[in-house]
Amino acid sequence: MKTSIKTVIGVLCALLLAACSGGQNNGATTSAPPPAMLAAVQHVSAQQVSAASYTEVVQRVYVAFFGRPADPAGLAFYTGRYLAVGAPTDIIGLSQAYYSNGGVTSLIDSFGTSQESRDLYPGDNVAFLTAVYHNLYNRDPDAPGQAYWADLLNRGAMTRANAAVAIMAGAQGTDAQLIAMKVQAAGSFTTALDTPTETAAYDGLAANVVVRGMLAGVTLATDVNNFQPTINATISALIAAEPPPPPPPPYDYAPVAAIIQQRCAACHSAHPTIAAFSPAPLGIMFDTSAQIHAQSGLIYANAVQTQNMPYGNLTHMTDAERAVLGQWIAAGAP
Repeated sequence: MKTSIKTVIGVLCALLLAACSGGQNNGATTSAPPPAMLAAVQHVSAQQVSAASYTEVVQRVYVAFFGRPADPAGLAFYTGRYLAVGAPTDIIGLSQAYYSNGGVTSLIDSFGTSQESRDLYPGDNVAFLTAVYHNLYNRDPDAPGQAYWADLLNRGAMTRANAAVAIMAGAQGTDAQLIAMKVQAAGSFTTALDTPTETAAYDGLAANVVVRGMLAGVTLATDVNNFQPTINATISALIAAEPPPPPPPPYDYAPVAAIIQQRCAACHSAHPTIAAFSPAPLGIMFDTSAQIHAQSGLIYANAVQTQNMPYGNLTHMTDAERAVLGQWIAAGAP
C-alpha cells in the first residue's frame, strides 16, 4: 500500500514530538530530535515544492520592479530558477534570502541589470523609488520612506531590485491588500496569454507600457475577481497594435531565366539551336517569361525532381543550377 506524503509528515511530526517530550516524565532535559529525523522531514517537505510553487512570488517581483505582469517565458524561466536555488516561495522569505542565498541574490539582481530596467529607469534613485511606489501603491513615496531607501541606494548598500522586493515585503494593511490585488490581476493576465499570437503581442517596451497601464488601473475599489474583460480588452489592443509582417523581398528571377535560356531553350524554343530538336519537343517553348512561368510545374518535375531534362544533359545543367530552379519553385515560381 502506498503511503501519502501527508501521512508520512504526520508520522514524522509525531516522532518529533515524542522525542522532544521524552524526558518530561522523569524530569530529564528535553533532547533534540536526531538529525536523520529532521532530514527526513525536510526531504518530505521538499517533495511538495515545484516550479509552480514560485508563480506568485515571481509575479510579485515583476509587479514590484517592472509594474507589469510576467510574460509566459519570463515566468517559466524564473520559477524554474528559483526552484533550482531552493528559494523561499513567499516575498518576505525571498527578501530575507537575498542576503544568505547567492542564487537568490543573482536572480533578484538580474531584474536590475536587464535592458528593460535600463530603458525604464534611466533617472536617479529618487525617480526609481517614485516609480516603484506607483507600481505597488499608486502613489508617491512618503518623505521619510523616500529618504530612507534613497540613502541605501545612493550609498550602494542595496541594489534597486533588492530595494523593490524589500519595499513590497514590508507592505502592511491596505498597501498589502492592494499589492495582493495587483498580483492576482497580473497572474490572470499571464494565464490568459494562451496562444502564440497573444504571447508574441506582449513583447517590447510599447506593449509593456500598455499592460503597465492596465495594472496601474487596479485600485482597492477594483473587483479583481471580475477583471477578465479588462484583461481581454488589453490583449486585443496589443494584437491590434502589432504591425503587419513585412512583405517578402522581391524574388530575383534573373538567375532562373538565365539558366532556362542557357540549358533549356536550345531545344525548347521557336528556333532551337540544336537542329535535332526542331521543332520544339511537344511544342513546349521557353522563349518568354510567360512561357517559362506557365511550364514551371514541368520544369520542376523534369529538371529538378527526376533530372531527366535536359535530355542526356546535352547542355550540361549543373546540380547548383537545378537547386536554383528548385528554390524558385518552392517560393511559388514568382
